[in-house]
Amino acid sequence: MAMQRCKDGLHFYDADKHSSCPYCRDQGGTVDSTRAADFNDEESGKTVAINSLKSTNTVPLPTDSDVTIGIFRKKAGFEPVVGWLVCTEGSVKGKDFRIKPGINEVGRDDTQDVEIVITGDELISRRDHAEIEYDPEENAFYLVRKKNPAVKINGKSVRQPTLLNSHDILQFGDSVFIFVPLCTENFKWVIDS
Repeated sequence: MAMQRCKDGLHFYDADKHSSCPYCRDQGGTVDSTRAADFNDEESGKTVAINSLKSTNTVPLPTDSDVTIGIFRKKAGFEPVVGWLVCTEGSVKGKDFRIKPGINEVGRDDTQDVEIVITGDELISRRDHAEIEYDPEENAFYLVRKKNPAVKINGKSVRQPTLLNSHDILQFGDSVFIFVPLCTENFKWVIDS
């Protein structure tokens, strides 16, 4: 490799690869293998509304919304709260989370698929950490461990779907919650026929 200083004394370049300084060429020198770019200087750098762009490629929108509706919501026409998780220790201490009929996913990822979002606790998986499920037909709540083993109920690790009782203490990562059901043997939502 034969390093050489350019004629202006500004750069070093490999003379075995280049006949002249490749950096100085960009500053007004001539290059045999380039051509001017195909754009109009008057329109360069202007912001263009996305609707004004003309495209012949269109993608038809699906007629199905691809949104799965819970069975309770479909039958009743609304999706009520059936219980709560209240954080007593951890990054979201004092915050309550509504539990709705069906599956309520627990995780850190703030997406539409995660209903109980626990931010600031790195021991909690983004998605698929655990689920709290309310079955309206049984009028019962279940805790289901998913991919992350850091799920406890009343201090014991959860290994299989476990029935939840009023005021059970749940732990996900470093965060601790108390489970407060609304739907119990004393009350449950009734679907009008």
